[in-house]
Amino acid sequence: MGEQFSINHYRYLLLVAETGSFRLAAQRACRSQPAISLAVRDMEEKLGQPLFVRGSPVVPTRFGQSCLALARELVGHADQVSTTLGNLARSDSGFLSMASVLSAAAHWMPGLIEAYRARYPNVLLNIHDDNSEGVEKMLLHGQVELGIGSVVSDDARLSFEPLFEDAFGLVCHCTHPMASRSSLTWSDIVDLPHIGTVAHRQLQGHPEAAFLHDRPLFVANMLSLLAMLERNMGVTVLARLGLPPDRDELVFVPLRQPVITRCLGLRTLAAAVLSPAALRMKDLLPAEVARAAPHGRALGAGYFRP
Repeated sequence: MGEQFSINHYRYLLLVAETGSFRLAAQRACRSQPAISLAVRDMEEKLGQPLFVRGSPVVPTRFGQSCLALARELVGHADQVSTTLGNLARSDSGFLSMASVLSAAAHWMPGLIEAYRARYPNVLLNIHDDNSEGVEKMLLHGQVELGIGSVVSDDARLSFEPLFEDAFGLVCHCTHPMASRSSLTWSDIVDLPHIGTVAHRQLQGHPEAAFLHDRPLFVANMLSLLAMLERNMGVTVLARLGLPPDRDELVFVPLRQPVITRCLGLRTLAAAVLSPAALRMKDLLPAEVARAAPHGRALGAGYFRP
């Protein structure tokens, strides 16, 4: 194993070579001249070769000249690593992978990402869309660091911080007989041709919604579900933000008696120490939810619109 020197050894070596003087090198390094001389002598003794010819000026030996290029490379690399680490700590650079349910992806994510990129343009972002169950799986498998969704499982490895609450309603084609109603009761829609979806798992425990379980047609993918609704192949029940803002052929009719809500929130691994990039994203979320959510209650933000 070769001799081990601190990065300061190499810095002092370069300073002496650049200035031609131990005294000037000490001034540049804000150290005493004996400290610089001792560091260089320590290197010479361990390497078994002189690095400088002492005189006025001090000049590198042939061996010293050979060492200078390596020392410059090492110090330059160390400085670059320090700069990169500092950038990571300040979120000036880095990488963040996160997953979101379609509700948040359609309504919040564009503004959230725009605000984040404006503040931290050098952070690489990787954004995934999925349902709440998929968001949980990606977190548990280490594919993403942050998730936005609802609680699907009671897995203690996952944490949940509430962000937003909205109510369920009937989603149907604009030509459907129910589309013109201002609101409906759960009993009004029992006999309609419902398409089952993952979102209905959030209604378990509500007897009024029991008819939604075990439907003849179940669609897990939200884009496929929306396409079928636009073809007027059936109806479904979704939370208000489950209907993207650009689906003009579809109508959301609120359900009453009772009003049933779901809660969206920030999902992380309970034991995780979030990266600086993830912490900055977490800090931006509440304000963006309060600003962008069109129908519901931004929890903790004092925002409400019926």
